[in-house]
Amino acid sequence: MIGRFIARNYTTSIFQESKRIVESTTLSNGLKVVSLVGGYTGPAVSLGLYIKTGSRNETQETAGLNQVLKGLAFESNTNKLGLEVQRDIEVSGSTAFAQASRDNLLIALQTLPNRSLQMLNNLANITKPTLPYHEVRDVTEIIGKESEAYNHDSYSSIFESVHQTAFRGKTLGRPLVAPICNLGNITKDAVTNWVNSTYKPSNMILVGVGLSHNELIEEAEKVTFGNDESSTSISNETAQYIGGESLNYSTGNSKVVLAFEGTAQSNVKDVAAFSVLQSILGNGCPKTAPGHGRTSRLFSLTKNNSNIVNSEAFNLTYGDSGLFGVVAEVEGATVGKTVSLITSEIVAASKTAGQELERAKAITKSSVLEQAESRSSALEFIGKQAIYTDKVLTPAEFAEEISKVTSEDIKRVAKKMTSKKPTLVVVGDVSDAPTIESVQSQLKL
Repeated sequence: MIGRFIARNYTTSIFQESKRIVESTTLSNGLKVVSLVGGYTGPAVSLGLYIKTGSRNETQETAGLNQVLKGLAFESNTNKLGLEVQRDIEVSGSTAFAQASRDNLLIALQTLPNRSLQMLNNLANITKPTLPYHEVRDVTEIIGKESEAYNHDSYSSIFESVHQTAFRGKTLGRPLVAPICNLGNITKDAVTNWVNSTYKPSNMILVGVGLSHNELIEEAEKVTFGNDESSTSISNETAQYIGGESLNYSTGNSKVVLAFEGTAQSNVKDVAAFSVLQSILGNGCPKTAPGHGRTSRLFSLTKNNSNIVNSEAFNLTYGDSGLFGVVAEVEGATVGKTVSLITSEIVAASKTAGQELERAKAITKSSVLEQAESRSSALEFIGKQAIYTDKVLTPAEFAEEISKVTSEDIKRVAKKMTSKKPTLVVVGDVSDAPTIESVQSQLKL
């Protein structure tokens, strides 16, 4: 039985250059199956399982459980011991990874076509963990070290503070990684309850890249994903952007983040507009290569102001909200000056038109299409959309949406985001940090 299962190939696994299309089907058990077919050459396929659970769904008592699930992804399940799971992946020549975010958990595999069905079965098995005490204990210890390393990374910690401040510690503002002080509450019973609440077919999306959609559906119907009989569920509170400020003294260079509420992933038109606005602002890294933002506003800003070490625009999208802004590293007591310069660039960027707009759109489209050349990146591109909306665009289709962005769209999203209270986070010399009111007074669009 196992030999037959491994030997069978997908009939469409002989890749040819063709138009990429997305197909989507929801099975009778509630599992959503999404495929990106066509357009890839070479003998490799990608499979991913998205589970709609993230740190935003945790509580004060359960903080860190999503990260623990990530760590337990390739451990023991009802069919195999942890070592057997890992051995199967290695022997088949496959690669695997798991990542936990604020609103989803992804378990993904890249493998050869003749191993696709075997890896699909492994994905299904992962959703039925046995959670032996020693594995939960060992993974919790590892998670503690991960959290400590994460918190010691200056950029990771400042973006943690940005989310906490922007969403007032709720939903998207909850800790992305397990708080070390809460590791003692992560017991086998707590993990078991979290598994029962999240590992349900109706809470999952199976994504395939380079696979026949019909055959993927056929095989997905033969295996069992999670526990569809569980009546427990996790909280799913809607994110509410609030904004505010957080000032934290530290030695060395100062890091500044000025952020605003962005857009939800499901709003394709605004996602495209914010993506172009991000390219207009660009980044101010001195080592930026030609064609990757050296014509952007932040590159010029950094080049012409010696106190700014580097700067970069960011655009984060989630299921029901987002964050857009600029992060910068500066020298000396120049935080106030830098924030003023950043606000001026945002105001100026909102008026972008003509050649500058077309150049930013071209850079944005190039970035999207280039990223999608990797199967694993394409899987994430498709999967992230599938979690939040029924309409899933291919990279080429999203590039078309970027082409439609007008100067009025840029002005509209910029005005919308600056109409709410901004989020200002400073770590370093806070002596001349501006007030939120003074920042708002400079953002008149």
